[in-house]
Amino acid sequence: MKRSPIRIFLLLGLISITGALITQLFWLQKAMNAKGDNFDNNVILSLRRVAEHLDVSSTNSIITLEVVRKISDRTFQLAVNDKVDCNVLEYYLRTELSYPSLDVDFNYHIHEAETDKEVFSRAVDLKDQKSLYAVSTDLPSFTNGTYYVVIYFPTRATYIGVKMTIWIFSSFILLVVTCFFVYTIFIILRQFRLVEMQKDFVNNIAHEFKTPISTITISAETLGNPDIIQKPERLHNYVNIIKNETSRLGNQVDRLLQIAKMESDKIELHEEETDLHTLIRELLPNLSIRTDELSGKLRLRLDARQHRIMADRVHLINILYSLVDNAIKYTEQVPDIEMHTWTEGDQLCLSVQDNGIGITEEHRKKIFDKFYRVPTGNIHNVKGFGLGLHYLKLVVTAHKWKIKVESEKNKGSNFIITIPYLKQETANGNN
Repeated sequence: MKRSPIRIFLLLGLISITGALITQLFWLQKAMNAKGDNFDNNVILSLRRVAEHLDVSSTNSIITLEVVRKISDRTFQLAVNDKVDCNVLEYYLRTELSYPSLDVDFNYHIHEAETDKEVFSRAVDLKDQKSLYAVSTDLPSFTNGTYYVVIYFPTRATYIGVKMTIWIFSSFILLVVTCFFVYTIFIILRQFRLVEMQKDFVNNIAHEFKTPISTITISAETLGNPDIIQKPERLHNYVNIIKNETSRLGNQVDRLLQIAKMESDKIELHEEETDLHTLIRELLPNLSIRTDELSGKLRLRLDARQHRIMADRVHLINILYSLVDNAIKYTEQVPDIEMHTWTEGDQLCLSVQDNGIGITEEHRKKIFDKFYRVPTGNIHNVKGFGLGLHYLKLVVTAHKWKIKVESEKNKGSNFIITIPYLKQETANGNN
């Protein structure tokens, strides 16, 4: 696919908006970290004021930690003196941690310093304005031993998130815009690719029609010569040529009409019970015509024990012809094709294997796309609209069958279709 200014523009636009999104997310992270640091600093300052109110002595030989220490993002430790009155402690915690810069609910837990045993805990709701600055009288006091207090903020992340609402909202909007932009680019590039394939399709139609039209024109001009009447054998030959080429054009038109019906990518099925082995044997003389003309082989290896299936007979015949036709067209040597059936569990497997030019992994991903044609290298006489395998995929999908392709460049291709067989058939069915 050739590069065009609009593709370059789309690529630059994608790079720009992606860069803007990454920058936005970077600064969002920086801002959240700054908000978190600000929160931690305010908590530490508030708890130091609580320590001052409680007249905490850091000279106590048992207390070796700092008076206020951060344990984790949500947890802080406050060292207190030998006597802890929970009524007073909670009052100062409420008043110092209720400033507008904090104003977030917390839990506090009192521990014995020597044993780390928790002796008291309580959750504080700062939304309870009535008791915000009131001194409680019903909480316990601890006078024996040395204690420290752990203050835990369960809603810290939510609190910071609320403070960052504008940042988060703007980042979300930019992310949505980026997603829509990427999706739009995908659709545009897909349309470009489809347009290019349609151009190839139109060129193929022109070439397909050009040869028979030229042949008919020449034959008609020859028949216009009065002397041709004197040569009945030549007259008969040219009449047959016109009939054959007209039939060929009619077939091409029929194919185009089929393509028009396939535009919705839906196929109407008329399924009936079908013996696949019998059908293949019936088709073998017609399938072998072109291989015989090229001194090639079309071999059958019908090993499936169960070979009765439900299928639309017309579409099934079409995909068998299509697979054999592709196997012949995409080969640089005498065609050697094997049609093989076998059973796996409750599935019948049908494969068509050839000795053709093969398909690289890059092209295998696209061969079922509409209008797509695999580059043929040194083979320049391959004709078609790039719809055979697309049609095959539609038929397989409509039947709820499965298809896979095994192929390597210059090592041929193997198309394998997996079909549920009818279980009422006896296991000793005729092969």
